Amino acid sequence: MISIPINCMGCTACVTSCPKQCIKMKNSIEGFLYPSVEQDNCINCGICEKVCPVLSKVETHSKMKAFAMKNKKASERTKSASGGIFPIIAQLVVKKNGVVFGAAYNQEFEVRHIKVEKTKDIDRLQSAKYTQSMIENIFVEVEKALLENRWVVFSGTPCQCTGLKAYLKKEYDKLIIVDLICHGVPSPKVWKAYVKWRCNQENNGNLPEQINMRSKYSGWSKYGYSTEFNYGNGKISRIPNREDPFMKAFIGNICLRKSCSRCQEKGVVRCSDFTLGDYWGVWNQHPEFDDNKGVSLVLVNNEKADSIFENVKIELKWKSTRIEDSMQPPLKAPFPKPEGREQFWNDVNDKSFSYIARAYGDNGTANYIKKVLRRAKRKIQHLISKT
Repeated sequence: MISIPINCMGCTACVTSCPKQCIKMKNSIEGFLYPSVEQDNCINCGICEKVCPVLSKVETHSKMKAFAMKNKKASERTKSASGGIFPIIAQLVVKKNGVVFGAAYNQEFEVRHIKVEKTKDIDRLQSAKYTQSMIENIFVEVEKALLENRWVVFSGTPCQCTGLKAYLKKEYDKLIIVDLICHGVPSPKVWKAYVKWRCNQENNGNLPEQINMRSKYSGWSKYGYSTEFNYGNGKISRIPNREDPFMKAFIGNICLRKSCSRCQEKGVVRCSDFTLGDYWGVWNQHPEFDDNKGVSLVLVNNEKADSIFENVKIELKWKSTRIEDSMQPPLKAPFPKPEGREQFWNDVNDKSFSYIARAYGDNGTANYIKKVLRRAKRKIQHLISKT
């Protein structure tokens, strides 16, 4: 009998590899997808366990170089979460008649991985999506394109990238894997409730035309971005990052997948060719490079990535940096499981998002009481230490 690992990341490698197609992804009570095995049809071949990146090691790269980078085109940086590096890599591959896979919103603002073959569609994959993307049958499509000898870019979280490599079982010269400096993946269930809550608050329940969770309208440097819902006809709602209840739940790690607190993909040793993320702290390390419009920290992880960088560097502003000076928390270790996680999920399943926003968004009574208690505890500890 096959058992699902406790640290399951939801990468779908097992589902895609099963020769009997007897593994399905099903929603948990927290809104995350987990594999479920139809035991009556299972032949105990063990393929699912062999491709599971939690149970089997995936080859990694160690020849890493670190750079501060930004796209020379201001319009591309505006559409991107940080420095606008991903579209340059994607455009290079599309021009070679290649295909690009990455996370995009559908019409309901659910996040799914899609395939892009035209330059005009690359912007659907740009900017950050703050919920775990549904992979579905994408690994099969990636393999199909590679077997057709096409160039392929696959972009995703580190766990999705290790899942792809585990599924493929071999290296492909024309595959470019781009992973992210990942804080963790929030629940699609919480994301859906948040979108509905904002639309009810701001637009009579009607969905927006666009969502940009990393709007640079208010800047980028020192985490100054906003979450932006564009409802059309000039109606745009923006909430500063530090005040948005969903972003507070995300930064507080309370709405993340269970496996995120035990993540095996933290660190700078990666299976990907490129690692992209915000260069938080660039204002300290390279202040002359920070123009408040977004800078990427880019890890070039192997010779293939180095060669691609040489081909596209004319489109970039860049400078070498020391990884030791650029280590962000998600590059060091998993975030610990937050206190109150169980109560949070009880509240998510029993109460409205309006309650969640008040209780966990720094504006509510519950949070105020917690802050007062924490301050009192610190004062007591300080007094005790003096006696």
